[in-house]
Amino acid sequence: PLTLKAERRFADGMWMLGSYTLSKLLTSADFTQSAALTWSGAHGVISPFERQRNKALGVNDVPQILSLALVYELPVGRGKRWLNTRGVTDKVLGGWRVTNIFRASSGIPFFFRSGNCNVPSQFRAGCIPALVSGANPLAQDMGNLDPNQPLFSQAAFEPADSFNFYWGEGPRISNLRGVAYHNHDFSLIKNTAITERVTFQFRAEFFNIWNWHKFSAPGTTNGIGAFDTNVASPAFGMWNGSVTRPRNIQLGAQVIF
Repeated sequence: PLTLKAERRFADGMWMLGSYTLSKLLTSADFTQSAALTWSGAHGVISPFERQRNKALGVNDVPQILSLALVYELPVGRGKRWLNTRGVTDKVLGGWRVTNIFRASSGIPFFFRSGNCNVPSQFRAGCIPALVSGANPLAQDMGNLDPNQPLFSQAAFEPADSFNFYWGEGPRISNLRGVAYHNHDFSLIKNTAITERVTFQFRAEFFNIWNWHKFSAPGTTNGIGAFDTNVASPAFGMWNGSVTRPRNIQLGAQVIF
């Protein structure tokens, strides 16, 4: 992988860190015989006798990641550039800190399976549908999705009734990716000195401050589990209604001594 990093060490009340990663994860290590019969799983669906087909994109391959972090102490109040004074002014306007964390990343790849898979258990193989030559797997634009219509075209894949003593020619993990992910967390922190040893701290934290929503399975940040990828399912390609977590605002206070 290629990783670039730029950092401004804490000076004049500011600290910044930015990083960018460009990578590609190819692996055959996702294969496990014990999970081979689980048609819907990402792992172990290729026969152990087809070692070359086991080499594929990792199920968690994320080719691009951008992360930005910022901590900034506002230059107001005692010991700062502006209103450097004691008293009520410092208690109200001094001691404020802003923090920002932003992250954006590529979507991770989809994997397609067939729940209709008549393959003897001795083969330790699940059924992976291949794309029909020249077919477009997308039935609609992923960035402008009608949730009442399927995202994928069932006709673009090998039909589910073909998997009778045949486990398909599709890749273990496809090149088709879920939606990209981005998130922005923001917080305001106010430290007020009560005595030399006692400080009162107020925090206002905003997670996903812009209330961005991405198609996602519960507990994940990618769009893979949010869509039915079983070509034998009547709901193939349909969205299951789940998205990433909405904006969350959290207020708190504590005494530090």
